[in-house]
Amino acid sequence: MMKNIFKKVCVFLAAATAFLLTLTAVGCGGTVAKYDSSISEIRDAVYEGAGDNFSVSAVSGLREDPFSADGTAEKKREFTVITVTPREFIPNKLYNYTVSINGNEFTGVMSMHPFGETYSVEIAARTHEAELTVNVKSGSVDETVALKNVVEDDDIDADKALDAAIKALQADLKPIRRGNSFDCEIYVRLIANPINAEGGYFWYVAFMGEKNLAVLLNRKTAEVIAVKN
Repeated sequence: MMKNIFKKVCVFLAAATAFLLTLTAVGCGGTVAKYDSSISEIRDAVYEGAGDNFSVSAVSGLREDPFSADGTAEKKREFTVITVTPREFIPNKLYNYTVSINGNEFTGVMSMHPFGETYSVEIAARTHEAELTVNVKSGSVDETVALKNVVEDDDIDADKALDAAIKALQADLKPIRRGNSFDCEIYVRLIANPINAEGGYFWYVAFMGEKNLAVLLNRKTAEVIAVKN
């Protein structure tokens, strides 16, 4: 009798441990998972690279579909946006791209930005690879550019960035907090330095609704650099 009970307890503990390890492996169970219903975008991979004819960048993560800054978060999907900036911009040129993401090859034609001097494409896939290799063809130009992920081993992740932002804006968020959700949509983005010309990256966490709140965080320490409230 006692042996059977002991066996059942062991099986239960083993199953519980396996479940917790699975949650950890897929990044569940933290602040991002807790407030998932209010999150419209997580941008947690950023890539940079340059060749002779183009500079190329990419961002990757999860975002609502369709994407709309309307104060309400919808169901999210994976995305990677690749942007090509030609050394010499010529409007309405044909730019073909080829990129491998997680072992899958994507090809197609890029679209010209309606206001900026760039061409870009959004792909329905997410990556955290250390590098992306993008081939760009336009006329006689055929160039392959290696992009490096700017994320470093000692960076805080989206989970810690969101947690730090909620703590920093605790008083302002209290009126719109509803248990495990907020009356707004949340963006958690790793972005290029927006405050000076020193370069580098920061975590930007925004709560967009009737009142827009945002925090800029040090990517290593989660220290609050700036607050908008």
